[in-house]
Amino acid sequence: MSLDHRESIEVPASGRNIEPGLVRAVAGTFATGITVITCSTGDNAHGCAANAVLSVSLDPALMLISLGHGSRTRAAIERAGSFAINILPDSEEGAELCSLFASRVEDKFARAGHRSGVLGAPILRHTLGWFECAVDTVQEAGDHTLFVGRVVDAGHDEGEPLLFFRGRHRRLAA
Repeated sequence: MSLDHRESIEVPASGRNIEPGLVRAVAGTFATGITVITCSTGDNAHGCAANAVLSVSLDPALMLISLGHGSRTRAAIERAGSFAINILPDSEEGAELCSLFASRVEDKFARAGHRSGVLGAPILRHTLGWFECAVDTVQEAGDHTLFVGRVVDAGHDEGEPLLFFRGRHRRLAA
């Protein structure tokens, strides 16, 4: 079906006012990796934990992140024009980074080892992998902003990912 015809799709009355709690519960059944999204605006580093991350394209290399409108990191990425996706490992360090960047602690980077990437975004130590991206496209989507970033640098290490499923950290089965 062509997207040009989407205005002709009739949405059933039962689907017009779906409860956000139900959407959250069903979305929680989809296991995801946990990342920390980072960026830098001048001398200030910003970051938050996120699981709404998607590989969009290999050629060109594009990644997508989705951040809530109220996120301070979202506002900082708009100013910075770049961001990094830090993929957390299933390790003590990964769990600590997840908790730190999911918190409202002011100076998270004083507690998290990192270096500056080629575009200046903080690349965290003790990660499973990372992408550094230049913002290519920005799209408002409901209560979130979608950023598509062109990958300019990346790296990875050995290990297993830290997973998120039904509101909790999980491990891959052995």
